[in-house]
Amino acid sequence: MNSTQRLLAVHRGQPADRVPVSAYELVGWNGDSWENREPSYVSLMDAVRERTDCLYMTHVQVPNADAGRISRTRERWDEGGQHLTRTTIRAGGRSLVSVQSFSDDVHTVWTREHPLKDLEDLAAWMALSWAPGEADFAGLRTAWERLGEDRGLPLVSFADPICELAEAFEFSQFMVYAITETETIARAMDALHERRVEMLRRVLAGPVRNAVFRLVGAEYATPPYLPPELFRRFVTRYNAEYAAMIRAAGGFPRLHSHGRIGRVIDQIAGMGLDALDPCEPPPDGDISIAELKAKIGGRVTLTGGIELKHLEHADGEFIERLVRETMAAGKPGGRFIIMPTAAPINVPLAPRTRDNYLRYIDTALEAGVY
Repeated sequence: MNSTQRLLAVHRGQPADRVPVSAYELVGWNGDSWENREPSYVSLMDAVRERTDCLYMTHVQVPNADAGRISRTRERWDEGGQHLTRTTIRAGGRSLVSVQSFSDDVHTVWTREHPLKDLEDLAAWMALSWAPGEADFAGLRTAWERLGEDRGLPLVSFADPICELAEAFEFSQFMVYAITETETIARAMDALHERRVEMLRRVLAGPVRNAVFRLVGAEYATPPYLPPELFRRFVTRYNAEYAAMIRAAGGFPRLHSHGRIGRVIDQIAGMGLDALDPCEPPPDGDISIAELKAKIGGRVTLTGGIELKHLEHADGEFIERLVRETMAAGKPGGRFIIMPTAAPINVPLAPRTRDNYLRYIDTALEAGVY
């Protein structure tokens, strides 16, 4: 089997020749990504291209066609090695200010100030003009072209309402409002959900057959942040609708949720998903691969199981033992993709991390054969 055939079989619950091995956010076939242009990552990315099964991360953007009607200003400046941007949106007589920063040696964006500080800000933000624009399929088409017939499948990220709303507030403030002002937050999410249904409808009109869709946001509502009843209110019903739409279009819906999913796993099982990631084992998560396999393994493809922190900090013998143990739990009966829970973002890449990734790939390929 080639990588495309292998990934299709696993997502469909069909037999495969071996367990697919994923490098997650390290996408070997995306020549535009920073890790494929960073010298310290060269040997690792060569191995990722040649020896793993690619799920090519991409997006389909649906812009706000009314964005031009919103008053928005930006200021940019540097503080030492940090590059900062302050964005100010004028909404209903209020100024919604956010500040983000990034550095050259850590590839992530930090939000230093969130645009929404209180419920009045939320009301003004929700009242901003919005209309769905035309979907931009350029990134998805590029993914299909680079993957060809045998290198893997596209992985399209799609954020749900709690992802958008929780990230607009400072997280602890959002948690307080979710518990103390539940109906206000629920009404906002319902409105965001209506928008996202229309956005997804436009996305699914494109070349999405056999693409995997990563539904992002559920981790903001898992215990201990919010109780299972609020997970049901803020996550389950929305994602069940998205999953049904994606399946009807010929795609594979996959829920993304770090953290402790054990108390909501029955809800997750009821969403109509084809896959779940990143399946963090205890103590970061609260349910093991073996337990997940027993509960939902026949219905949902489990994707993950290997913590990035171990790839960055453990020794090679530990990595080999961890991969074999994880494979032993996830491999039986199929519907398993071994994958790290995240990817390194630092430059340069530490030699230990590189060597551990290579050992992960070697061991997974050997242990994953059926």
